[in-house]
Amino acid sequence: PSENELVQTYQVSRATTRQALDLLAREGLVHKVKGKGTYITKHRIRYPLTQLISTTEDLSRRGWKPGVVVLSMQEMDTHEPITESLRLKPREKVYELCRLRLGNNDPVGLQWAYLPVKICPGLIDLDLATSLTNVMAERFGVVFWSAQEFLRARLPTKFESDKLHIPKNLPVIYMERITFSPEGKPVEFLQSVWRSDVYEYVFSLNRSAS
Repeated sequence: PSENELVQTYQVSRATTRQALDLLAREGLVHKVKGKGTYITKHRIRYPLTQLISTTEDLSRRGWKPGVVVLSMQEMDTHEPITESLRLKPREKVYELCRLRLGNNDPVGLQWAYLPVKICPGLIDLDLATSLTNVMAERFGVVFWSAQEFLRARLPTKFESDKLHIPKNLPVIYMERITFSPEGKPVEFLQSVWRSDVYEYVFSLNRSAS
């Protein structure tokens, strides 16, 4: 309901109504769309950071229908921070794959994957609207085995807010990941942007022995 409807229904002031809606927004239970109103937020998808699983597999395990839209795919010269992360020589070729990730046909995230051309020649010609993890393993024998990643919150760019269908003032979860083969060789540099109103991460912590 609109602010006016909430004021009339519950016989409270507009200030109290706005304060309540702001609190719900901070808790991630609702989100505001400029010029349209306030909407209930869908249940967040919890992504465990203790396991390396593909986005396709994670969405499926949670009962969501996974989807992928390939936005762009190109071969390009490597540059920082990709060069250092993948231990490449300057101007060595990489593929840049930009994809929109869907859950039940709704956009939940954007991903930019960078992979050395030398380990997956011809990748650009394949259908990549599917699990990249499976494609790399089945077509090129490259297994995504372990990873290092960090994440932080930031505001979305115009491109990101447009593709994810979110307001510009809704923070997103930005993630960078270096993925390694079983031999410890870096094989992928991944940048991801996730909707903070539907996606969240779970940490499992243990006290180490002193």
